[in-house]
Amino acid sequence: MAGRRVLELGSGSGSNLAHLVTLGATGRGVDIAPARETVARECWGHLPGLEFRTAEATTFLSETDETFDVVASIFGAVWFVDPDTLLPLIRSRMAPGGILAFSHLPPGSQGPQSGKAGLRHDRTPDEWGRILTGHGFSDVRVSLIDPPEGKAVGTMLVRALAT
Repeated sequence: MAGRRVLELGSGSGSNLAHLVTLGATGRGVDIAPARETVARECWGHLPGLEFRTAEATTFLSETDETFDVVASIFGAVWFVDPDTLLPLIRSRMAPGGILAFSHLPPGSQGPQSGKAGLRHDRTPDEWGRILTGHGFSDVRVSLIDPPEGKAVGTMLVRALAT
């Protein structure tokens, strides 16, 4: 991670991004919830090379001129924002060969969705492959991780390269 510029969309408490910064990356965390930025700054604001900002992901990506080597979304924006809107914006802010990595629950693992929860963009591994390739990514890899002992639901991890 040394020397890499990392953007986390939906950075929450900032702990994932803080870990990458301790490995030598510089990081920018963006979260839509002002309370999350406050918590992240309180916990991790002392780390050099780490910044947090309150913004909606598409707004931030549309307004910044920064480029990133890695864009991560751990149960974050990629799960909640229409991929046909978000992915072109992410791709436009990535360095060539950059890595997009994101996670969400496996599709269908929560049963039928309704109301606000219905806004999640659950996709199958094959669907993510087609969607990401269509938006300028390559070498798409999807892993389904079994749940930890005593838990009912695992995690889907997706990684793709900016071409």
